[in-house]
Amino acid sequence: MSKNIAVQGLTLRPQGIVAPGSGSLTITSTPSTKVKAGGNGVYAGNLQFTLAGGNATGYDPGTVVTVGPGSISPTATKTKVGGQAVVLEGDQNLAVSMTGTISGTPTPFTEPWKVTAAGQSKAKGT
Repeated sequence: MSKNIAVQGLTLRPQGIVAPGSGSLTITSTPSTKVKAGGNGVYAGNLQFTLAGGNATGYDPGTVVTVGPGSISPTATKTKVGGQAVVLEGDQNLAVSMTGTISGTPTPFTEPWKVTAAGQSKAKGT
């Protein structure tokens, strides 16, 4: 089944204890400058991101960060850009390494992250 291809402007959301919209979420991958959908560059290969200053249930406010960049591997098998599979809406990583503090003590955990909206709805891939 085809899914929307993820482009610059996609929505990436935590799926566990991290509060969506908290902290500073930055997608560090560079979208394609040659292949676009909906006017925005398509993401191909691993989608990398960082979160700094986030909130999570049970953790001190503003202390949650990714450990190194988080990464979501693309699931497309047929649709590629520059020889790399494109990222699709719904792609996810169930165990992104995170850390934060609980009463000032650094405490690591893993968090599922998911591409919840592709950023466009016209181009589909498989």
